[in-house]
Amino acid sequence: MRSFCRRPKEVFVFVFILLFVVWLLVTIIEFSLGLTVTTEDLIATGEILRNGRQLKAFITSSYYYPTSKSLGDNAIALVMSINLVWNPVIKLAPFLSSDPSELVIMGSNATASVIVRAPYVRVTPHEVCQIITIFATAQLLPNVKSISMLGYNGLAEIPFTMPSYTKREVVVCTSPLYVSEQWQNFLLAVHIYRKFGAHMHLYLISSVTPFYELMKEYEKEGYMTVQPWVKVDFPGVPKTIADPYNQIEFRNQAASQTDCLLQFKESARFVTFLDLDDVLIPKVAPTYAEEFQKIMDGKKKMAYIFYHKENYDAVVARDSSRFSLKKMIGSLECKHKRETGKIVVDPRNLNYTWIHYPPILPNGFQKYEVTENVITHLKTIVWTDEKNESGRALTEPLYFDNSTAKIISSKYVASIEKEFQRMIRKPRIRKIFAKLPNIHYFTDLVVKCYNNRYYRYHYLGRLENIECPGPQLCEFVQHPKIKCTHVTATHIPMETLYPITYYYATGTHFINDIGCYAH
Repeated sequence: MRSFCRRPKEVFVFVFILLFVVWLLVTIIEFSLGLTVTTEDLIATGEILRNGRQLKAFITSSYYYPTSKSLGDNAIALVMSINLVWNPVIKLAPFLSSDPSELVIMGSNATASVIVRAPYVRVTPHEVCQIITIFATAQLLPNVKSISMLGYNGLAEIPFTMPSYTKREVVVCTSPLYVSEQWQNFLLAVHIYRKFGAHMHLYLISSVTPFYELMKEYEKEGYMTVQPWVKVDFPGVPKTIADPYNQIEFRNQAASQTDCLLQFKESARFVTFLDLDDVLIPKVAPTYAEEFQKIMDGKKKMAYIFYHKENYDAVVARDSSRFSLKKMIGSLECKHKRETGKIVVDPRNLNYTWIHYPPILPNGFQKYEVTENVITHLKTIVWTDEKNESGRALTEPLYFDNSTAKIISSKYVASIEKEFQRMIRKPRIRKIFAKLPNIHYFTDLVVKCYNNRYYRYHYLGRLENIECPGPQLCEFVQHPKIKCTHVTATHIPMETLYPITYYYATGTHFINDIGCYAH
């Protein structure tokens, strides 16, 4: 019998039928979902049929651990943003083989190389967005000099770095800030964390320039660290294949939190993940580490503990010369409304997390829902023109449970205010303080956009109306009098590898001539 490939008439008929089916499929999708199928979509469809699905992975984290108590010595830990969810226009999954379930990694030192296969874990627990976060780890060789990702048709060497080995009791990982101008929130958080024994590690995309300068001064003083958070990008790749602008969840927040966990995995006793408008104040012990340990004691194999959030309103001075942490704390008023909380992890027992908690627990490990304390969530912050009455007695804010318990004692508030006043007397900080914004222009844009496009559907349970949630949905019209500092980096085009092409950014730094945007 002649082989199929030697019968041109049959081949022509088969190809014609296949292309007709593809055309019919995308037309039906266009009609039913209201999508516009472009020439680019059809070209991408043809590429997929000819070469198989094109997976694109952006490496947000690659840490090499010479020693690790949980990952093992000479381990690599990778966090990637990858287009594992099918584009709604190009639904060809039933016609193609399944996606690869593992990564192939080569590590080399001065004398030898090793190739290992590493299964990856999906960190993102849903398929609302095309680009999701994955995690993988494997053990390589001692004294690794280069690491490469392998494909069927070649390899790509990738950059890597060492995690922190500087011992810390607690690290607070602050979610990526963008178009940020809430300097009052920052001052409250950074001073409270310092007071109760935590180091603040903050991810930054963009902020008004004086606020950025203020954070850098606090970094110099050892209060916190600022990490640039670059956008995911695949240069030269059509959006129909991978769309990192519209199809990535909340400025890649899950990847940033997993990055922070991995970065401080060997150095921190505890790691927690909070937004800038969240403040956790110890209640059952004098410090964070003591509270976390006390809550975890007696509970075997604890991966994480989960704190709920209670909403509070706060009043702050818009004029920096009148701002007082003492007065801001005294203005806190509980609204008796609870929101989804955040976790505190033992970094030895967990390798990755989503926005609120990990999608699955490691085998044999447990979680605990904290009832002894809550996160104070600054839901509404009112900027006022009131004078700073610093001599007035402090009104101690009440705990949410309608008891006489206080969120924080006046003794601690006085100590925090004293340290704040010491910092703003420093000449460099005093100069920056005078330039801090007294209007919340970008904040209003974000709140309006999120309420219209996301939260109103979320709270009504209309989840089918939610697009991939994130600030890319918002329009940030630049203000002529507001200067911003924004992260930038070089994104390198890569030769296509199969089944996955790997991308990364280099030369990450901040500049002040882009404007304020979410990417």
